[in-house]
Formats: sequence, C-alpha cells, structure tokens
Amino acid sequence: MSARGREDLVGVISMRASADDGHLLPRRCSALAARAGLRGASLRGRLSLAIVLGGLAALALSPAALASGGEPREVQYGASPLEIANVYPSSTSGSPVVVLVHGGGWRQQRDLSRLELSSRALQAEGFTVYEIDYEQDSSETPAFPLEPDDVIAATRWAIAHAAAYNGNPGDVTLLGGSAGGNLAALAVEQLDEESPGAVEGVVLLSAPTNLVALAPMLGEQITYQPFVGAFHWALDWEQGEPFPEAYAARWSPALHAPSHNCPSWLIFNGETELIPLSQAQEMQDSLTHAGCQSTLEVVPGGEHAFAYFHRVKPEIFSFIRGQ
Repeated sequence: MSARGREDLVGVISMRASADDGHLLPRRCSALAARAGLRGASLRGRLSLAIVLGGLAALALSPAALASGGEPREVQYGASPLEIANVYPSSTSGSPVVVLVHGGGWRQQRDLSRLELSSRALQAEGFTVYEIDYEQDSSETPAFPLEPDDVIAATRWAIAHAAAYNGNPGDVTLLGGSAGGNLAALAVEQLDEESPGAVEGVVLLSAPTNLVALAPMLGEQITYQPFVGAFHWALDWEQGEPFPEAYAARWSPALHAPSHNCPSWLIFNGETELIPLSQAQEMQDSLTHAGCQSTLEVVPGGEHAFAYFHRVKPEIFSFIRGQ
C-alpha cells in the first residue's frame, strides 16, 4: 500500500497542502504588513495599520462572514477538548450538510486540518461541512462505544446549528473513511433508531464493516502491523486472549442494517487495498437485504479511503445533491 493510502490509517502524511496555507488570514496580514513597510513606519503608522489589520481579521472570522462561506470556524460540540469540529459554511442558505469523519485506526488524529482539502472541495460544491474530531481509544478505554457516541453527538450538534452556517438540518449526509467509515455507519444506524430520518445519506470509504469477519484475516490477508495493533486496541483484545466475538459483532455495522427509515448509502472500496473488498460487499448485501437503497463502487488499485477521494468525488457530490 502506498504511503498516501496509509495516511488515513495512521497519520503518516498530512492531507494539508502547503499551497492552501496561503489562503489563511494571518499569513495574508503578515504579507500586507511587510509590503506596507511596517518596520520603518512611525508609531502612529504602526497603530493605524494594526487597527486596519485587526478589523480585517474580525470581519473575515466573524459569524456573519463565516455564514457567507470562506474560512472555517472551530466549534466545540461536547465537553471534552477533543470534541471539536471545523465548520466550513456554504455561501447559500439551505445547503446540504456533510459531517466528515476521519479515520486513523480508531486511535490517530492530529488536528482539524487533516481533511482540509476534502472539506474545501465539498464546500466549493455548495455544501456546509463539519470536519469533526472525536475522542480516541486508549489502554484504559476501548473505541466502542466512546467513538461512535462522539460521532452521534457531533451529528446532533451539526443538525441543531445547521441554519447558523447556511445548512439544511433536514438534508444531512455522513461521510467517513477507514475507521471513520465504521464510526459513521454505526452512528447512522443508531440515529436511525432514535430519530428516523435524521440522516439522509451515508458515504463510506474503505470502512471496516464486519469486525467479526475481519479478525481471522489479521496476520494473513492483512499484514500491515499498525492496523493489526489498532484493531486489537480498539476492541480491548489482548494478544493471546480469546477473541471478543459478541463485543465485535455489536460494533459491526454490516450486522445491524436498518430495517426501516433507511437512509441512502454510497459505498466505496479499493480493489486491492488494506481493507478487503469483502467488507464493502458484506455491507452492501446487508443493506440490500434490509431493503435499503445502496450502491457499491469498486475503486481500481490499492489506494485507501481519503487517498482516492479525488478520484470519486464527482460521484460523492452527485450523491449528496440527490438526497
């Protein structure tokens, strides 16, 4: 698997390109100050320029400006410092809402710029995007139900505050990759039980959907050790201990497809990537059997999750608009 494909799993490569940094306000202000000859200016000139730049910053980052699109705003959707999101508002009121869930083997996240390029691409298509972070598993606390609960909380927050960012609370899609796809699917299934129709669509990229079926593949078909270790950690499964099958089944979305009020699903998986194609096929079969509207698309090659987002984004954009 390429380094790019591994990024979504273990955070090897930053998804944030240096070219995008040029769009951030603080660097624009620094450049403007340099061009204005700030060092050689009088104290009065310095104060005047500082006031101007401060005013520009306040305007660019105010809620009113954000509600018209532009730079993201960091928000807190829960009490934990890790329960945060970057909101990329649409420029048009009543726009579809996308909750973006990163992967990382249920244990890796860096900062809210991780999926900035994907978030900006979605925003440019006229969607309001919530790029979320969530609490991670540890040696004391496994991934479940900690992480799906955070995704559910973030989705509820996004729905409750959608209008403030030009989003439509009745048109929400969850988009998750790798472990984030597993969490997105679990969150939608629970939300569907509690609040039917709360989510209109789900997009999965390389999602582990049946942890019970995946376990025997570790070390044989799946040899990438960071994922093998992350899988054990997520399920609190000690090496040499019996496999916690009932616990793993509880957190396998392919085993719990909604039986009514099912949202629409769009599932992608690389043909020869880290997550076996059989995981996507099991999810597709389960949804079809439950009577849900679902489409499975196989991506040629071995790229994983958001590493192939650029190749499938036209289908994703079309799917979100169609909800």
